[in-house]
Amino acid sequence: MAAPDPIFGNLNEVQAEAVRHVKGPVLIIAGAGSGKTRALTHRIAYLIDQGVPPWQILAVTFTNKAAREMKERVRNLLHIIGTDDIEPEKFGAGRLPVMGTFHSICARILRRDIENLGRDRRFVIYDKDDQEKLMKDVLKEMNVNEKELRPAAALTYIGRFKSEALNPKDAAEQAASDRLNRIAQVYARYQQALATANALDFDDILLETVRLFHEHRNVLERYQATWRFLHVDEYQDTNHAQYLLLTLLAQKDGNICVIGDPDQSIYAFRGSDIRNILEFQKDYPKAKEYKLERNYRSTQLILDAAGAVIQNNPNRPEKTMWTDRKDGPKVLVQEISDERAEAMTVIQSVIAERTAGTSLHEQAILYRTNAQSRLLEEACLRAGVPYRLVGGVKFYARREVKDILAYLHLIQNPQDTVSLLRVINVPARKIGATTLERMQLFGRKRGLSLWETLHVIDEIESIAEPTRVRLREFVHLLEQQQEKASRMVVSHLALDLLEKINFEQWLRDETEEGEARWENVQELITVMHKYDALDPLVSLSSFLEEVALISEVDALQEDDDALTLMTLHLCKGLEFDHVLITGCEEGILPHSNSLFDKNQLEEECRLLYVGMTRAKTRLQLFFARSRTLFGQTRTNAPSRFLDSLPESVTERRSDDILSAFAWASRAGQQKAWTNHDLPRSTVEEGFDVEFNQDVAFMEEQRSELATGSRVQHPTFGKGTVISRRGDVVEIHFDSGQRKHLALSVAPLTVLP
Repeated sequence: MAAPDPIFGNLNEVQAEAVRHVKGPVLIIAGAGSGKTRALTHRIAYLIDQGVPPWQILAVTFTNKAAREMKERVRNLLHIIGTDDIEPEKFGAGRLPVMGTFHSICARILRRDIENLGRDRRFVIYDKDDQEKLMKDVLKEMNVNEKELRPAAALTYIGRFKSEALNPKDAAEQAASDRLNRIAQVYARYQQALATANALDFDDILLETVRLFHEHRNVLERYQATWRFLHVDEYQDTNHAQYLLLTLLAQKDGNICVIGDPDQSIYAFRGSDIRNILEFQKDYPKAKEYKLERNYRSTQLILDAAGAVIQNNPNRPEKTMWTDRKDGPKVLVQEISDERAEAMTVIQSVIAERTAGTSLHEQAILYRTNAQSRLLEEACLRAGVPYRLVGGVKFYARREVKDILAYLHLIQNPQDTVSLLRVINVPARKIGATTLERMQLFGRKRGLSLWETLHVIDEIESIAEPTRVRLREFVHLLEQQQEKASRMVVSHLALDLLEKINFEQWLRDETEEGEARWENVQELITVMHKYDALDPLVSLSSFLEEVALISEVDALQEDDDALTLMTLHLCKGLEFDHVLITGCEEGILPHSNSLFDKNQLEEECRLLYVGMTRAKTRLQLFFARSRTLFGQTRTNAPSRFLDSLPESVTERRSDDILSAFAWASRAGQQKAWTNHDLPRSTVEEGFDVEFNQDVAFMEEQRSELATGSRVQHPTFGKGTVISRRGDVVEIHFDSGQRKHLALSVAPLTVLP
């Protein structure tokens, strides 16, 4: 029996057609889970198998991980041993093509050819911190007050200019306001400073390569002759500078194959331009298009649900995803009372799946904003569920959160030197390392703590008077807050502190990072509100104790089998057996910033689509009737995107009995949201519903529960069942309250 063809034996019909079409421009629309990487790597292997020298093939992607995966697949397909390189004379038979990220490939080009631009090839690449330090110097030199333009904000604007391939002159010509004109001037001076330092920032690596090709045709022609077959992964994520680079390289032979999915374009905030993939056939009228619509990841129910959500976006290539996996659980859409109940319910669902055999590393909780992770982390810790937080520091370890906690520790215990050192210059007070060293040396010689040393600061003659003034002001601030701690609960105390130190102004610096950091501070205030009913000093100590305990437990979570928590923006390219998406509400998903912008709304829809298509078997979507986030409590409507979900593939649940009945039919949905106080007779005569939540009341307990049974509820306490209709019971609690509860939802315990 003949061995299967290593290149085509594992491909479906459309993948095989795309692999064989090697001449001319090719657009491959590859839906989620459709074998995109397989098609791309098999195409590269086929070219080599057909005699194309490996050094004539270039494959560009967005992550080093994706590049490494492509290299390994090509190696395994063709049993290749060797490395890739840029210079064709170093290639021999059996070597790999060049595969890498845009930035890694362009950096190699510049190392070889940047001298054509009058630059030294020994240039350094500045990271974010280097850029901010340089920008501070530039703004100082230009007499630009940081209150007028912060370094991080200036760099954000410049990054946008560079992603659009605009140089300082272009930016100045297009400036539509005095502020943008000023930023263009800063941009010009910043570029001069980079050149003086013989440095490039991250965006320059692309932009300078484009400039090199534009200004030196002979260099461009050399690379066009080197790379005659171009492959671009995730083409929907390219920005204008990347588009220009690829267009220049493809001019000669036109052998460019781009692969991607417009429905997964979610990085406009980074400069990606969905038009690059939507208008590919305008740029290359003879391009051949292939659609990979067979999905190898998800069940058909998940694909139908995700397809219905994305269907409402206009101007997208039509595709219908299908799979052989026809069976599976319906997509669960669950309404929850608030964000705390949501976190608890989500973790209970994760635990139930683990009990049923799905390991934690095959499960993921996704959310729109980083601040949503805090309650989920706490729920994991309380339930003893190991977790890993992807794409960021855990909530209580985030810099701005730790800064506020350090202030509160100092208010409670001013002898806490670690906390004192952390915040003595936060926000910046021009108290440098030399001053701190002199204070600590003085204190050590006299046996004083740092706090005690601050009270005798006038005795340290080596510290200049202006600095001593600032230190005295800092001490006065803390002593004021210590006095207020005896009469203010912790949330009010923290808000007063934030105002006194202008923390919001310091954090919110016109960048997305600054906004996210301020949101985290507001979320911390939300946590503090739990202690508003306690005496002020007890409120402060109780809050700090809980945070300390959570942090301590958190540090122990090193188990390899861990639940994944991440934002929707970070989940692309991943897959999990069980996916839970939280916060599916107006103002969160879609985000409030997008509600009045058509293009941003479409991207929010794509974001949910990406999250949904990460799921292989089980998908759950959650929304809360009430949510406290960023320090404010709101009642948001369910996300508009949920309206598109077909009844045939979804199961709707609620922890509110009236809403649960109404959600049983599309007609009752709006009624449930506008009138929660429906009379009982309306409910009983309305709809027939099954309550079969997997956070269910134990089956054996449900069967024995009858009128007169004594039960206990964690919130309402002990009570007596006074009536039962199906799985809905009416309970008279000892507190005097009467509640209608669904047995499949309510966490009831039968008392003996």
